[in-house]
Amino acid sequence: MDNNEQPKKKTLWHQILGRIFQFLLTPLGITVLTDVEVMSNPPEADILLLKRENLPWTTEQLERLPDGIRESQAPQILIEFKATQSLSKESFIQAAAYEYFYKQSQELSDDDIQTFVISAIQPQKANREQYGYRIKVQPGVYQSDHIAFNHITLISLNELPDELHNAWLTCLASKKLKRLKAFNLLKSQGFKFITAPFKWFLIELLLFISTKGDDDMSLDFTPQQIKEMGEMWASDLFTPEERIAAVSDMPLEERLADTNPIEVMNLFKQQNQLAKLSFSEIEEFEEHFKKLKQQKKGKR
Repeated sequence: MDNNEQPKKKTLWHQILGRIFQFLLTPLGITVLTDVEVMSNPPEADILLLKRENLPWTTEQLERLPDGIRESQAPQILIEFKATQSLSKESFIQAAAYEYFYKQSQELSDDDIQTFVISAIQPQKANREQYGYRIKVQPGVYQSDHIAFNHITLISLNELPDELHNAWLTCLASKKLKRLKAFNLLKSQGFKFITAPFKWFLIELLLFISTKGDDDMSLDFTPQQIKEMGEMWASDLFTPEERIAAVSDMPLEERLADTNPIEVMNLFKQQNQLAKLSFSEIEEFEEHFKKLKQQKKGKR
């Protein structure tokens, strides 16, 4: 390699997944950590951690957790996310090592934590089974009968059912059709539950990955860019036409939810609005205005 050649930047996909979980779960009392130190002087670890104080999961939390994780009874969830790499022996050895060293450093028991490997690329049956993942707990969720990996749950995003509680994650699946189904579910059913910055984070993410084909999850984001996604929707990242298209299917009450009524009314000329009123409505307004005038005179 040329000494002057810059190494290719690595998109930290676990931080994108972590950002989604932060938007989803932090308001519901679940701590989401994307920079987890599994030991002193740790190596770089593409993992994230979900920590909850109360058991079991609440109804609201279950609505935002995918199959596999939502069935877990552990108060802490350790996740290794594989977005661009196929599963390998190293995937599970790495996850097992992260879990072991984290349990040691935090003095946790086996019941205190459960580890998941989430794969954006659907593993081939032969590849999956050579590591013992033959037990299909439910569609897209596998357990291993291999003694070394039976404590690690495998989640295949492309195989999860097309339901809202899965769509928050399956929008990161490697198959283009799966991503599209997930975003359509989020837009039609999920957007009413989330804040405006999170909506724009998802829309921005869709714009970036919508041109990608199957099994192509190559992106070039820095951690800072990931952090800023969703907070820049009014900037030049979107044309006015793109912003209009993004919200065109939202109900009017959702589009106006965070607006000031006075600011909205100021966009319309009063004489044009009054001209649309019927005679009886005008009489009602006149009666209302008379009462207001009397009240204001009484306060002088």
